[in-house]
Amino acid sequence: MNKVKNIGLSLVIAGVCVVPAMAMAYTPQAVVFDPGSNVERNTGLGNASPTDVAAGIINWVLGLLMIISVILIIYGGFIWMFSRGNEEQVTKAKDILTGALIGAVIILASYGASYYVFENLLNATVNGVA
Repeated sequence: MNKVKNIGLSLVIAGVCVVPAMAMAYTPQAVVFDPGSNVERNTGLGNASPTDVAAGIINWVLGLLMIISVILIIYGGFIWMFSRGNEEQVTKAKDILTGALIGAVIILASYGASYYVFENLLNATVNGVA
C-alpha cells in the first residue's frame, strides 16, 4: 500500500512540474495587422460566414448528443442482456432504451429542423425572399 501511495505521489508531483513547463513552452504567434488584406489574415479566424459557424456548432453539439444516445442504447442493451431474468433489471433496461430512442428521434428531428432553417436562412439572405 505504501508503494502505491509513493507512485501516486510521484505522478502528482511529475504532473505539477511537467504541465506548467509544457504550458510555458508554447509561445503564441503575434497577429500582424495589415489594413490592405482580408479579415482572415488579420485575425487568423478564417472567413466563414456567421451562419456557417452557427450551423457547425449546432451540428457538433447534435453529433455529440447522438453519440451519447447511442452509448445509452448500448448500455441499456447490456443491462437487459446481463439481467438474467431479473424483472427490475429488465424494466430498468427498457426505460433506458425507451428514453435513449426517444432522445435519438428528437436529436434527428432537431438536426432536420436546423438544416431546414439554415438552408432557408441562407436562401433568404443570399438570393432574396422567394
